Amino acid sequence: MTQSAAENEDDLLTLMFMLCGGMATGMFSFGVLFNPLRDWMVQYHLLSQGAEVVIPFVDGIGFGWPQIVVAAGLIVALVSTVVWLRRRARERV
Repeated sequence: MTQSAAENEDDLLTLMFMLCGGMATGMFSFGVLFNPLRDWMVQYHLLSQGAEVVIPFVDGIGFGWPQIVVAAGLIVALVSTVVWLRRRARERV
């Protein structure tokens, strides 16, 4: 049985949501299960600890404002790159 393009797109979208959800769950579990890694991330300021925490993950460790600003900057850079690539592709056609 063949599937239409719309059904294939729906399946791909569902798979992407499952993949993103699994990655997010894995990332948080990874930080919880490996205490030495979590300590290393705090030592090198990839995570904040104590009163600096704005978005807590576990045991008073999480994202502070510097980490939030960096994450937001990365998201803005990613979105800008995607928009630029789409405009560039549209101009070529």
